[in-house]
Amino acid sequence: MNYSLSFLFAVLLLSSCSTPTTLFSDSTSQPIPFSVVNEIKDPVLKPGDKITISIWGHESLSIGSVNSVYNSNEETGKWVVVDDDGRVNLPKIGRVTIAGYTSKEANFFLEQQYIKHLKDPIINIKVLNHYVTVLGEVNKPGKYKIDNEQISLIEVLGEAEGLTDYAQAEGIRVIREENAKTINYKVDLSNADYLYKQNLALQPNDVVYVIPKKGKETGKKAAKAAPFVGIITGIAVLISVFIK
Repeated sequence: MNYSLSFLFAVLLLSSCSTPTTLFSDSTSQPIPFSVVNEIKDPVLKPGDKITISIWGHESLSIGSVNSVYNSNEETGKWVVVDDDGRVNLPKIGRVTIAGYTSKEANFFLEQQYIKHLKDPIINIKVLNHYVTVLGEVNKPGKYKIDNEQISLIEVLGEAEGLTDYAQAEGIRVIREENAKTINYKVDLSNADYLYKQNLALQPNDVVYVIPKKGKETGKKAAKAAPFVGIITGIAVLISVFIK
């Protein structure tokens, strides 16, 4: 037996580990059309949305007002849910339908309802449960809230503390549901010229996935195998000494 024994064991250790498949393959992705990159859509309110409603100067009628200490987060419980019929039950005006409106449209609609009871009402709706999800090779994967209703791809990657050393900058995918269909956009941020050309405006429930480099698993396996290779090398040296 000689030092080749350690190499043989190392190869076996590395080859015994399975190689993961890529989560989103090129066959299911498509380049981002130029018209989509800077297309900013105001999210539409829908059943299940949690919203706060601020009525300027009327805190007793507001729900989670941005002007009070109980503002704008789910933990306070100061919010109302759009029900399955697309309606909310509000002080003074009762049950009204707001599903299907954007936040701006709903603000105007509610102002028209409250003008019957208040003078020149100023209303601001904020949605609490609009998120995008970031997965894959970022330093801080997770769900990120769209606080201002608009967030770009680069902004959310910044929130996720950037790409890891194993990330493919040219291998970023944005998965979106549109008209009951799932769209898988391919984004390449490997070139500085692409940063603004492909800086997609994200929408609620978008999923951003950063694909790992092909060499990632090999590098991780090698790191895991290194201690075993050292042990095997030591054993090989001892055996070679005793069999001389």
